[in-house]
Formats: sequence, C-alpha cells, structure tokens
Amino acid sequence: MSQKTVLIVEDDPASLDIFATILRHGGYQVMSASTVAEGVARARELLPDAVVVDIGLPDGLGFGVLDELSDDPATEHIPLIVCTVHVFEHDQLRARRSGADVFVKKPVEPTHLLECVNRLLQPAPAA
Repeated sequence: MSQKTVLIVEDDPASLDIFATILRHGGYQVMSASTVAEGVARARELLPDAVVVDIGLPDGLGFGVLDELSDDPATEHIPLIVCTVHVFEHDQLRARRSGADVFVKKPVEPTHLLECVNRLLQPAPAA
C-alpha cells in the first residue's frame, strides 16, 4: 500500500512546520501551499488523500479552498480539515457549509490533528 498524502494549506511557517512534522511522524507524505490559489491548484494537480486548511490566508479566506475543492468533481471526495484560530461559531458553520469534514481550533494538540487525519483516511469497516 502506498503512503497517503496530505496537503497543508497554511501561510504561517511555524504552523506549517509543526503540522508537517506531526503528519510525517504519523506516516504521511506532506505537501504544502501558502495561498488559496496555490492550495486549490496543488490539490487539483496532486489529488492528495486529505487537505488541512487554515482560514486566514494572504490572498483570501481558506473558505475559498473548501468551496473550490468541494464543488469540483475531481476533488469533491477529498476529506477537508480546517485548522484555524478563527473559532467563532459562524466560522465553524461556514466551514461545514463549504465542505469541511472536521474543524480543529489552533493551537492544536499534535495527537488531535493526527487522530483527525487518521480517522478520515481509515478504510470503512467491511459490512
């Protein structure tokens, strides 16, 4: 079985480094993007197994990444995890409406982020 990939769309280098380290230690291959446009383009090009998205990005809100990927038949199947400091209820509701499968508040416990990715990427149990 090949190594699963996770795209992290995060503009803060420290957060990106932490998330990437956590996920690599969990056995994932990690790719990154730092803007909405780059995140959408990389996701469409690379078709990762999951995407971790921050909401506050330099070229707009990360909701754009969620909307674009959820509306594209080529990427609509990819699980989306929001990991952000934008923690108001309306942010969480908008993230869910935009296609987020999981909403994680920063700062995030390393094991919690890994658990979220693992849970989304585990195969469904046989019936």
